[in-house]
Amino acid sequence: MMENLLKNDFTSHYGLPSATVLIAHTRNAYFELKDDEVLIYPLNQGIAKYDNPRQLPITIINYDKFVTALPDNFQKNKERCDLIVYSEQNKYFLLNELKDRKPVSKVRIKAISQLLASLKLILAVKTIKNYIDNFNVKQCCYCNKQSKAPPSIEATTAFSRVNTYSKNGFRMSNPDIESLGFELWEFSGTQTYLFYKKEEPADIKVFAKQLANLTLKEANEFAEILKSEYSIK
Repeated sequence: MMENLLKNDFTSHYGLPSATVLIAHTRNAYFELKDDEVLIYPLNQGIAKYDNPRQLPITIINYDKFVTALPDNFQKNKERCDLIVYSEQNKYFLLNELKDRKPVSKVRIKAISQLLASLKLILAVKTIKNYIDNFNVKQCCYCNKQSKAPPSIEATTAFSRVNTYSKNGFRMSNPDIESLGFELWEFSGTQTYLFYKKEEPADIKVFAKQLANLTLKEANEFAEILKSEYSIK
């Protein structure tokens, strides 16, 4: 469905010729993604990581290559994310920006800018917006293959606890993206997107106990990690 909306409605809306849309499908319980012509990869060979325990039918579109195939005067200076990922039955609709770079603030800022620009561009097409509005979960996902390990922070133990607990990524605050009906999520290293995520209160209690055992210095460093790396105050 989305591939046809891009190929026909998107190009018609912007007065462009029809363009090729590179897509792939999977129902694998686990898969990884890259922004290339193969798209779907096995364990440890991709960048974005997905757990799909219910084996939902998933479609992946290389949005970056779609825009790159459009006329130069349209695509010039237009930021775009890498992939569109969505499930059947109108459950999940995701934009992915994939990186494999040292995780510094400017990389994150660039990725978020690409996600937001892509979101605005596709939502400007009424039929695409109507289609996306039917999805229950709408998220922009920044996925960086390289793990965060802030060299200025000494509380590595506390940091590893955060990374372990947040194995399914972090939700980030972004009013611009949220105003368009989407959430912003960040994934790095081994963090994996989980379809049909279930809360685990027992794990929360364990994590709370670990936090309670931090020294004052570790607690301050932990707070700095949340602020500098995840924009959580």
